[in-house]
Amino acid sequence: MPEIGEHYRSDGASVRPGVYRIVGTSDGVTLLRVADDRGRRRHTGEILYVAAATIDEEFEPVGDPDAGFAPRASVRNAIQGLYWSVRSLV
Repeated sequence: MPEIGEHYRSDGASVRPGVYRIVGTSDGVTLLRVADDRGRRRHTGEILYVAAATIDEEFEPVGDPDAGFAPRASVRNAIQGLYWSVRSLV
C-alpha cells in the first residue's frame, strides 16, 4: 500500500504525465500533481483519485522533485531577495 508523501511518476497511460505526491490513502489513493513530465516543479493544484491497484499498474516510484540542491534557483532567489530588500527602502 502506498504511503502519504511518496512520489510516483505517470507516463500518461490514463492520467496526465508527471510526478504525483500521495496526499491521501482512504478509499483508494489521492494524488497531487507536483511536477511536469520532465520533473520540473509545478503548482497545479491538480488532484486525482485512483484505486490502489492503479498505482502499482500505471505508476512508478520516484524521488521527491524538491529534493537536492539547485544552484541556479538558489542564486535567482538570492538576487530577487536583494532586489526586493532594496526596493522596499526606496
